[in-house]
Amino acid sequence: MAPRPDKVSVENSGVHARDVLRFVAGTREGNGCALIVVTSTEGGGVRAPGAIMAVRADGAACGYVSNGCVDADVVAQACAAMDEGTVRHVRYGTGSPFKDVRLPCGGAIDLAIVPNPPAGVIEEASDALAARRPTHLAVNDNGLSRSDDLASREGAFVFICTPPMKIRIAGRGEEPLAMARLGAAAGFDVFVQSPDAACLSAAGSIGAATAPLVTPGTALQSYDDPYTAVVLMFHDHDWEVGLLKEALSGPAFYVGALGSRRTHAARCEALRLAGASAQNIERINAPIGLVPRTREAPMLAASTLAEIVAAWQEAFA
Repeated sequence: MAPRPDKVSVENSGVHARDVLRFVAGTREGNGCALIVVTSTEGGGVRAPGAIMAVRADGAACGYVSNGCVDADVVAQACAAMDEGTVRHVRYGTGSPFKDVRLPCGGAIDLAIVPNPPAGVIEEASDALAARRPTHLAVNDNGLSRSDDLASREGAFVFICTPPMKIRIAGRGEEPLAMARLGAAAGFDVFVQSPDAACLSAAGSIGAATAPLVTPGTALQSYDDPYTAVVLMFHDHDWEVGLLKEALSGPAFYVGALGSRRTHAARCEALRLAGASAQNIERINAPIGLVPRTREAPMLAASTLAEIVAAWQEAFA
């Protein structure tokens, strides 16, 4: 096995496939890179099958396949695969030949390590995720390819990389800003709409995309895709009917709105009078959040994000 690099650095935590593929695509010519794919897990694995990590020949890494239990050895395995120029299949945990590399949580993980994956495949997949489109890939002993190229070949593991969650927040005041901070800290794409210029400025300062709301009832542009959660956080509810009709007619996997049960009943009636279908109205999560009667903005944001994550798991896990 090739020696471990003198220095191993994590340039990006790489929770999302988009980050890892960007890292691989950005690797300079002459500095090799390996893509690591989790192909199966047994027991309490940290990452699900299809999770990816990347390692450069200089030891820099992006992403992770465990909670630090085996990642250092994965870097060494990736460097050895790059030296040899062949795909490696590695198992850690139960049934692994590496008795000195343990998974304290039990179980096992299987990895495919692909040295220097084809630049065209990586760039195409990276561009798809940047445009918030899912991309299907496959790996076997021949390397990495689009799934339509490899799916019919023996031994191929086919997996999907989805865009990261986007949270579109419409509102004003501290609640939408607390929600934006929490979403950004979790690494999600955050987009804030507000009639309040100060709210938009504060949201922009934490890295959120922003757009102003001008007049209630005006035609609204759709910003959503199937990986978007929409959260309305208004206390003045004049904005809600137009925003909710637009969100409910789109592909967002979650739509929620702030307010009491009484407020929500009035909201539903206003939507019904505005022509929203009963089926769409039933899609609204309200009052938002897993914890009832949460009033402080940070607590409400945490409660709401937990509800959104639960909806994501139901839709995509």
